[in-house]
Amino acid sequence: MRYWQPKLRSVRRGEWIMFDDTIRIAIIREVEAGTPAEPMLLAETWAAEPAERCFIGYFPVDRLRLAADVVWTEYRRETEGASGGA
Repeated sequence: MRYWQPKLRSVRRGEWIMFDDTIRIAIIREVEAGTPAEPMLLAETWAAEPAERCFIGYFPVDRLRLAADVVWTEYRRETEGASGGA
């Protein structure tokens, strides 16, 4: 099995864009969530306009790799489904 490493580019403190080669696929950023509010990572599909992004999930703030793994799994599921792959 080939080792996979997420392609993340930090755009500012607490915010990363995730790529598939040169295609932006998601944004992961630190937010305050829950009651009481606590720091979390929010993963959403990439869109230039925030209103056009789709929620992927919340993750513990210290689990960026987990967030990237889930984003990648969802992205692959969507792109393989769209191309007729299994």
